[in-house]
Amino acid sequence: MYKSLLIIQCDDEMGINLQLLGLQAIPRLAKRFAVELDDFSGFLALYGKPQEEFRRVYEKCGRILKQLFREFDVSWWDVYSGSDIGMERTALARDIGLEMDDMVLDVGCGRGYFTVAAAGCSRRIIGLDGMNGMSRHGWWKNFKESVSEVELTHRIQGLKADAQFIPLKSYSIDKAVAIHCIRNFRNKQVIRNVLSEMNRVLSKDGEMIIVESIPIARNKAQEAHLAMYRCKCNYSSGDIYYFSQEELLEMFSDTGLKEINVEVFDYDLSATPPIFYLDTSRLNKEQMEKAQEEYIAAVDMIRKYGETSPSALVIKAAKHPR
Repeated sequence: MYKSLLIIQCDDEMGINLQLLGLQAIPRLAKRFAVELDDFSGFLALYGKPQEEFRRVYEKCGRILKQLFREFDVSWWDVYSGSDIGMERTALARDIGLEMDDMVLDVGCGRGYFTVAAAGCSRRIIGLDGMNGMSRHGWWKNFKESVSEVELTHRIQGLKADAQFIPLKSYSIDKAVAIHCIRNFRNKQVIRNVLSEMNRVLSKDGEMIIVESIPIARNKAQEAHLAMYRCKCNYSSGDIYYFSQEELLEMFSDTGLKEINVEVFDYDLSATPPIFYLDTSRLNKEQMEKAQEEYIAAVDMIRKYGETSPSALVIKAAKHPR
């Protein structure tokens, strides 16, 4: 099952539990695509390989999964609703207080995981993202196809833009949300700029809602997640390690936001899988050895305890005049 888990997380689709489909299908399909399952048993074999090699294996995973979807008549919604990511985003959309008459802006929407969930709890939602970098290859296409497949094009609009310069009118949005994306910005100053822009587009009675994991483990599976994510942040680019609750609240205060409320939700799901590609050309020999040691230790923890995301901190702030 561990190999199956990694196959799932390699693909540019949403997570899917292969027990639902029948694991016996995997060897047959692997043979059809002339690929061994060992290719997907972990990323250790990719150390020292160029980025193109990673992409080759990554695309094989995608072809196998898509074939599985066709043969077992699995829809995008089946995959989404049965995945930890889908269940967590659906629970958040329900629990953070979206209302059916809200116009919502989903900043850092990525492939639309939360955007789709929020569409069921709001009047209309705009998914905004810059979609830059190798790790986001093909994400806009995936976003549009997903929205079309679940027949939500009348309620969801994609907007490619820098979140520091949101191309929307002031006072035009009822709820501005950022779900598991704060750590994807370059630094704290960029985050402050984004928060300021989200505040600008909020209506007079609007509300900003930020959801971000905090680096506190309540069990061994969360410890395993933090070990893998720490390795990712230490030796690859594109992510900042999780901020503490105090750091997140400080950035809110610096932006001038008021009436800040905080809640913590722990869904015990693998809602933000910390899988990554390590570009070893950036590392010297000592760093490489340390990265491999940390990665192997994290993989061993996941094998032993599983992996679930740490608690999600939900911060809400009322509109405050700039």
